[in-house]
Amino acid sequence: MSTELKHFLAEYGNGDGVFYLGHAGILAVLNGRKILFDPIVESQPYGDSWVFYPPQVDDALLYDVDAVVVSHIHQDHYDKRFLRKLKPSVKIVIVGGRPSFIADITAKVSHDVTVIAPETVTQLFDGVHLYGVIHESNGIDASMIAYSERFCVYHGNDNYLQPASMTKFTQVGRAIDVACIPYAYIHWYPFLMEYPAGQEHEKEAEAERLVNVYMDDCVNVIGILQPKVVIPFGANLLIDDGNMHSDINMAVRTPIEFVDYARARLPAEQRDVVKPMLAGDYCGLDGDALRITIAHEFSADEYRAAADSFLQARPPKTPRAGAANVDLEAFLATVNARLQDSALVDAQRKPVDNLLQFELQGEHGVLRVEVDCLDYRARIVDAFTEGRPLHRFRLDAVSSAEWLSGKRFETIIGMRRFTLLRQPNLYLPDVLKIANTVI
Repeated sequence: MSTELKHFLAEYGNGDGVFYLGHAGILAVLNGRKILFDPIVESQPYGDSWVFYPPQVDDALLYDVDAVVVSHIHQDHYDKRFLRKLKPSVKIVIVGGRPSFIADITAKVSHDVTVIAPETVTQLFDGVHLYGVIHESNGIDASMIAYSERFCVYHGNDNYLQPASMTKFTQVGRAIDVACIPYAYIHWYPFLMEYPAGQEHEKEAEAERLVNVYMDDCVNVIGILQPKVVIPFGANLLIDDGNMHSDINMAVRTPIEFVDYARARLPAEQRDVVKPMLAGDYCGLDGDALRITIAHEFSADEYRAAADSFLQARPPKTPRAGAANVDLEAFLATVNARLQDSALVDAQRKPVDNLLQFELQGEHGVLRVEVDCLDYRARIVDAFTEGRPLHRFRLDAVSSAEWLSGKRFETIIGMRRFTLLRQPNLYLPDVLKIANTVI
């Protein structure tokens, strides 16, 4: 049992408060009603390639709630195993306007699902209301405020809305007490890109620029929402590679670093609202005052050192069992069937002078797969074609085994256990879409 969760429920279980589970998970108590947002309890996202630090709070009390809100379909927010184990009386809630998510969750969780209309105040329980806004263009993400008469919580998960969309929350007329706002996005670009010798400085500069873009977005959202307390989202999902200082784990600043960054940019009256809260920390209404409980305050160096020790103590990742016994003909047939699927829109299959190349590792040695985007046929080759524009993915043994087992390459992208060489180094969405959504 989580001692912190027990204390939180003893103090605020009949009132109003927020308990931080870690990553994008919170337990909000509103007028005594317990509502979970994006809990990850039973599942390990993206082929168990990631790990949470500090670990997510996992407690049997998390099943004893009134509702669970799932923001979107990505594996680090959507725990189908957990949802299937909920009692029938627990409401599972999503924001509508996303047909593919509605179809997926309805089919896979074996539970009634409450779909609330976007940009519409919806009463969930007596005295508890929800209001959600979906992303303007990606068809995936959604954010929400949940509020009682005395308390309002914003759950931003990793939905980066434009200012005009974010302002809609302020028009509901409820002052936001606690805002859970993302300040980081663990993207593969440019951190997993291969840059030619002598151009490493370009990668470093681009990485710094993108890290700051997401932190600046969070600072701007704070200015729009004007919350009393901010819980920074996005820091504690790490690639499980035994190294807190790897390129991909350094892609995110620690919550402590973000607090310093935000305070240097916010107006004086807002500088103290951003708190370096981690899994197990919480806050709640004590009378009319908002009280915050933080179990341990780290410096940035202490946080990275503790995370590094945590990662190093974990067993190294190994390829899935049976990885050496792959039927390569069947694998290739599966990839080609996906490429030739008549359901694909023409925009995803229009001829492009580019080669998608995949270098896989395993007990079989190095396996090379090449997709020519002029005819969209996958082939196993002894040597990659040279002299044409290309995207060359190099997978490690763990991600190689996952793809060869039949997983879509979208899962491999999510695992972040690869590097990518682009020649020329251009962003070509039509080519990347094949890797992300087709094969």
